Amino acid sequence: MSSQAWTDAENDLIVGDYFAMLADDVAGRPYNKAEHRRQLLPLLNNRSEGSVEFKHQNISAVLKRLGEVWIIGYKPAFNF
Repeated sequence: MSSQAWTDAENDLIVGDYFAMLADDVAGRPYNKAEHRRQLLPLLNNRSEGSVEFKHQNISAVLKRLGEVWIIGYKPAFNF
């Protein structure tokens, strides 16, 4: 698995994925976090499922700190 810093392209992909799930969440539409993760992994630079999960938690933390809506299923991880 990659130990390199996330690239701008990877960050763009994972933030876009998060906001797609958030839009479904806010609209009350069902979505599958695991399926989103599986579809995202091949687009990233050898990231683990755990690193994707943790990055989604970082995004929740940023949104929470900004006072915005975030995905409750991704508990905020504030070490960003």
